[in-house]
Amino acid sequence: MTCPHRVWRDVHGPLDERVDEDNPFLRLLWERGVQHEADVVAGFGFEMVDCSLGTEEERIAATHAAIDARAEYIYQGILAHGDLFGIPDILHFDGVEYIPIEIKSGSADESGDDGEGVKPRKDYAVQLALYCELLERRGVHSSYRAAVIDTTGERVDYDLTAPQGTRTPETFLELYHRIRAEVVALLANEMQNSPAMSSKCKDCGWYASCSKWVKETDDLTQLFYVGRSIRDTMQKDLGASSVEAILNQDRGLLLEKKKADKTFLRGIGGSTLEKIFRRGELMRSEGEPLMLAHYEFPEVTTEIFFDIESDPTRDLVYLHGFWVRSPDSERFVEFTARAATPEAERDAWAGAIHFLRSFDPDDTAVYYYSAYERTSYRRLRRKFPDVIVEDELEAMFAHRNFIDLYLDIILPSTEWPLGAYSVKAIAPHLGFKWRDETPSGALSIQWFNEFLTTGDEAKLRRILEYNEDDCKATVVVKDYLKQRMDEMKNGGN
Repeated sequence: MTCPHRVWRDVHGPLDERVDEDNPFLRLLWERGVQHEADVVAGFGFEMVDCSLGTEEERIAATHAAIDARAEYIYQGILAHGDLFGIPDILHFDGVEYIPIEIKSGSADESGDDGEGVKPRKDYAVQLALYCELLERRGVHSSYRAAVIDTTGERVDYDLTAPQGTRTPETFLELYHRIRAEVVALLANEMQNSPAMSSKCKDCGWYASCSKWVKETDDLTQLFYVGRSIRDTMQKDLGASSVEAILNQDRGLLLEKKKADKTFLRGIGGSTLEKIFRRGELMRSEGEPLMLAHYEFPEVTTEIFFDIESDPTRDLVYLHGFWVRSPDSERFVEFTARAATPEAERDAWAGAIHFLRSFDPDDTAVYYYSAYERTSYRRLRRKFPDVIVEDELEAMFAHRNFIDLYLDIILPSTEWPLGAYSVKAIAPHLGFKWRDETPSGALSIQWFNEFLTTGDEAKLRRILEYNEDDCKATVVVKDYLKQRMDEMKNGGN
């Protein structure tokens, strides 16, 4: 689901280029998922046939015996039939058929991209469809109904025969069969594909190898927001997938051909094509970032630069950090949950909300980077509705002086000679350095969990320094944008 190239490369190599380092954050995610599953199972008020112990063969036999006996609930059974293998967390016999249920420490839903709100997660749906097919082969399932018990502890039912959305009529079951066919072909080396860079690559053991390949081949996916799908379409229709080869194309002729032939470069609009050329030319020249449109920053007395830290494995926002800049001083203010409890999370958030409310919104600008802060505050409001009413929170973020540097300015109005437009990429390009040698939100989560376990105040100080530096990095990006926007307003480039 994340990288079809990894499926091929894990089998066909080059295996000597794979680096499997111990990743504390991934280990934490795994451990938290295991603990969440244990907590959910412990809360069940019914008996289950436990098939989690023994050898693989013993567990398969125990699972088959429990299914034949029509046990109502089966825990950690192993399903194996032909070329398929799976271990659903729970099998529930509802009197008619067995329903596979997965216990997940993430949300069972994801936001839709077609205006339909939340919908089942595709990766969960594909996993459940595999279990459904295994059960169908055993003759104990036919409906392709399944369920997820997510981080909230609630059961969310999935209908895998439903379309993914009005704009995606393909059902989740059809998606599963399409992906399974590709996996079979990749494993058999009947299909090959090329590496591609994305934001999800860095935790993969193939990252260094694939990154080297992308640079050596001048691959298009090194450009910001140019992924595997666009690259592969370019290769199919133009016979080219390197930055240099695409820049040698006549963009005018390409746009004309697109207008005449709707199947040409399908899925790549004219504006996307223009961005590919612009970003390719900028990266090749290593030139100064481009300001494409002017943005008028507010003239205010006080500026606040805002960043939060959260642990998705606990559904917990544990730190709200603010760098406050006024005419006579600059200071860092933080509100931290020192325990992983609802009370501590609520108190930290309530403190942050009270702090933001203490400033005159018409004479204060609040800057943050990307939609994560707003999304997290909406989620916190649903968890703790007594802290702030919905209309007031929405009005706060809708105020003209509440500014998302990424979505309001960076993305629509600038171009950078970089493969990523995150604050972790742009701030260092402008000369900023974090005090920590390996700054990342994942490490912050690791440090927070170590602080909770050991009470080591040094871990907490490291988190606070990291968050303070995130806020200061946002200052650097804002000040650079303001300088360039002022130059544009005054007639500069």
